[in-house]
Parts: sequence; structure tokens; C-alpha cells
Amino acid sequence: MIQPMRIVPFALLFACGTTDEVVQSPRTVSTTVPSASDAALSDATQAGDKPEDGWGAIFRRGGTAWKVGGGTVVVGPRTAKSVQTSGAPLACGGIATKGTPKHGVLALPEGASVPEDRTVPAIQAHRIERSAWRLDEVLPPRGRFDSKVPSTQPSVQRGIEVGSVTKTRRHGAPPFLISTGVRNCHGAVVFTDAKAEGVIAYDRLSDTCKPLRVVPAHDYDGDGKREFAVFNDDRVRLYRVTEVPGKLAMTKLADWSCKAEG
Repeated sequence: MIQPMRIVPFALLFACGTTDEVVQSPRTVSTTVPSASDAALSDATQAGDKPEDGWGAIFRRGGTAWKVGGGTVVVGPRTAKSVQTSGAPLACGGIATKGTPKHGVLALPEGASVPEDRTVPAIQAHRIERSAWRLDEVLPPRGRFDSKVPSTQPSVQRGIEVGSVTKTRRHGAPPFLISTGVRNCHGAVVFTDAKAEGVIAYDRLSDTCKPLRVVPAHDYDGDGKREFAVFNDDRVRLYRVTEVPGKLAMTKLADWSCKAEG
């Protein structure tokens, strides 16, 4: 009896081969497309780490300023003063201080002199708005349920609350801006050109919900290099500005955190 012819599926014909056949894995083709922020930050420098002892921070709790580390000189965005301390470390692990200047948050190393008061120049509204767009390139994307309705305030753009935009001058080079912003409890600090058209250097701060302000760049410890700080009620982070021909960067020196109860 002749068996009926069976049709072999086409796919099985290609599955057959000799024992000498080499089976190659299919080549993986990347489908990842760089995001707009990746392209915007391609020439920017992310902050490096170089911890440095001797500095300190101020946190205010219960109507008292508490100093964590540092010497007797406390600096704020505009003024600086010598302070007096007393008692044992309590709130935030700090010692109670008297004579702390308004918004004073950075305690300089022992032996540092009191810097002169500073005048912070006003920044035009359109540059604040541009700074928000530069911060948007550094911060994580907005949540899918965040409002897409644009704000009419220059300091609130794309869900970002801009804390400070500070103009910083340089010797023999154009000035730059130091800008800070917060969105969805993520913070960022960026260096941009004077028109805020591109990011030069940046850093990100996680678990940061309140707006950040800036203590302007100045040679606070007398080493010939300038430092600056960003801060809010719960956080103080200190940086050093690196300036060499053709390069501008920031380096993290210290970081303090003390969450307010409630």
C-alpha cells in the first residue's frame, strides 16, 4: 500500500542541516533613540566629588539656628557674620548659635575671615524663563499626570520651580549663570552661559522637594578658588568652581541634610 505523500512544512526545511552547520545568533540592533536632554547635555560636565573637611552648615529649628561643623563665620546669600555657639549638639546634630545672619547657611572653616556683604544683581524675566528650560534638560521628565498647562510666571516653567538665578563674573572670560530648580522632589543646579542658551555644567539632588537658593560664588576660604552653595530648609550642598581656559565645572565638597519634623 502506497503511503500518501506528506507535505513538509517550509519552515522545517530550513531547520534541517548537517552536523557541520554553524548556527549564528541574530544580530541585535539597538532601537534606543537619544533623548532631547541627552543631546542638550552632550557638551556639559556633570559635577564630580572631592569631599573636603572643615566646612559646616546652619539649620533653623524651633526658632534657633543650629550649626553643624565649621568655624565661627556664617555666610548667607548677601551677608556674613561671626557667631557665638553654646551648649551641646542637639537639633540636626548641631550647636545653638547666636548672631547668625539672615538666611546664613554656610559655616566657613576655622580661621576664615568674614567676607564683605554682596549685592546680587537682578536677573531679567526672560533669562529666568530660559534657565527653567535648561533645568528641564537636567531634571527627570515630568510625570505623565503632571499638568501640561504652562504657567505665566517665569520662575515656574514645565513644572519646575526656579529657586535662584545668579550672575557670576569671571576674569578674562564671559560671565555665567548659576541656576537652581526643583520638580517632583528632584533638584538641580546648572551653570549656563549668560543668556541661558546652553548647559555648561550641572548636578542633580535627589529627595529635594523645597526650592533651592544660592550662596553666590566667592573665595570663602582664601585658597584662590571660588566656592558656592545651594540650600533650602532641609539641605545644604557646597561646591567649588573649577575655572581653566576653555572649561568651567563644579565639584561637590560637602553635603548636609536635616529633615524638618512634621
